[in-house]
Amino acid sequence: MNEEKIISIIRPNIERCRPGDWEHAKRVVRWVKELGTGREDLELLIVAGYIHDIGWRDIVSKDKLTFEKLLEMEPQANQNSEPYVREVLTQLEYDESQISKVLRLVSAADKHKSESEDEEIIVDADQLSKLNIDHLKDKFQKTEWFKMYEIWADNFSNRIKTQKAKILYPDLLKSLEASIKESI
Repeated sequence: MNEEKIISIIRPNIERCRPGDWEHAKRVVRWVKELGTGREDLELLIVAGYIHDIGWRDIVSKDKLTFEKLLEMEPQANQNSEPYVREVLTQLEYDESQISKVLRLVSAADKHKSESEDEEIIVDADQLSKLNIDHLKDKFQKTEWFKMYEIWADNFSNRIKTQKAKILYPDLLKSLEASIKESI
């Protein structure tokens, strides 16, 4: 796997998405590598981690979001995912079976729902990456931070499936709460 080449093609696309999406993608990939250690399909999981939010390309301004704006635009972003993923992965010379797998993983991340072990890894990595003060600072208006924290505290525990993520989740959530209180 040539991760530098993957990054060189994917990064410009993700930088056209929401504020903070590239930094978020890097955090997702860090979690994918931790949760997916030793897997034969780790390369495709990494690619999915980098590209999972590409559907947001060019549909929002570079202003930080509110939760309401996120919900309003999310269906359009999810609809955009498949053609953009195909475009970029074709440029990276992935074959159809690899593209199909990455599309399935991206769809799982978009829906926040996993039905297989590889989907569990990408969904959990996406969720864990959000439990970070930098995620809130990069993406959301300050007035939204506690609201996002409460949504994640209420919903993420039901989404998390891998054993490692279940262990990590409570401490990350607690740390995020403390960071928000320090930052406001």
